[in-house]
Amino acid sequence: MSNQETLDDLKYATALAKSSNEAPLVGGPIGLMWGILISATLFAQWGIITDRMGIEPQYLWLLWIGFAAMGGMGSAILGRKVGSKVGAHSIANRVENAVWTMFSLMLGCMWVGIVISMLLGMGSVALFDLVPIVGFAGQGLAYGVIAKISHHKWLGYAAGAAFVTSILCMQAFGQPELYLLAAIATLFTVVLPSLKTMGIEHAEQ
Repeated sequence: MSNQETLDDLKYATALAKSSNEAPLVGGPIGLMWGILISATLFAQWGIITDRMGIEPQYLWLLWIGFAAMGGMGSAILGRKVGSKVGAHSIANRVENAVWTMFSLMLGCMWVGIVISMLLGMGSVALFDLVPIVGFAGQGLAYGVIAKISHHKWLGYAAGAAFVTSILCMQAFGQPELYLLAAIATLFTVVLPSLKTMGIEHAEQ
């Protein structure tokens, strides 16, 4: 192989890596689905525990089981469509998928741990207030990682918003207003970033 051929191969590899890094994020539809679902579920929780919906708080577990079932099915359906998009296997998109998958597992494990603690008589329902607080902090971490490894630096602002929301939610710990605050904040930390991601993806196609 000549020096020119080696240089051409290196240029090709560099261009390929650059195009992979600059590929648009394709997970917007999944994020939008989860954002709307999370916001609606948190708002419903607030309505139930403040007795604005006429539903007994003991049925809250049905709300969250329905949330998990709908979210799981939505992710499975949208995931197949998103996975077939151009750029879906770029570095940024693979990292995004991995980060949000681990984020979901983390919150799921936390929820299960709280339930087990309550069943064993060692925990209280107040522990559930930690879920949205940790959830927003986890969002900030996820956005921050994606912003660092991709050219989507604007996600750093979404990370900051999520971190600030986590701090604000901690101030409402133990109060019903925590869930109303979380429901509204989710529109800004999940729904809006997902819509922006979808807009960028459409513009770059």
